[in-house]
Amino acid sequence: MNIRTLPRLLAITVGLTAHAAQAATTGTLNFVGQVNAGTCNLAAGDLNRTLTLPTIKIADFDATPSTGAFDFEISADCESDIRNVTFLFAGSASTGNAVLFANSGTSGGTALWLLHRATPGYTIPANGTDAQRSRTVETSSNKAVLPLTAAYHKTGAAVTQGTLASAVTVSITYN
Repeated sequence: MNIRTLPRLLAITVGLTAHAAQAATTGTLNFVGQVNAGTCNLAAGDLNRTLTLPTIKIADFDATPSTGAFDFEISADCESDIRNVTFLFAGSASTGNAVLFANSGTSGGTALWLLHRATPGYTIPANGTDAQRSRTVETSSNKAVLPLTAAYHKTGAAVTQGTLASAVTVSITYN
């Protein structure tokens, strides 16, 4: 055998050996993930909000059981797949009129009256069922806006001067 052909022969043998050492295998890549529905949250300004009703006089109740109406809105910011938001209200009922929200302020004979403006005259009762204490609103441009009115209301007892203070909790559900 020629010495010059030995390196060529070794190179061919090594090449065949290296090629033969590679094995062809197959594998499977499994991918998992999850798609969740969008979310909705009360607008930042509605999380802990103080609403100031207008100052009234005792005489304002002479011809009407409620006075000092104040219009406002609460809203929820939602993702694009949310279609409806239900706002649910809860609070302590007034002892003089359980439909009204209790007054923890210093004015006697008064409580808070909460109304849904989109349904004229619809009282959101403090002591109602969940269905009575909630309102459902369709979203528009990723927002649900609920128009409300709050007012002072007589409870049946004599109205005295002082403050009205009432805490109403609002929670939302959505789909």
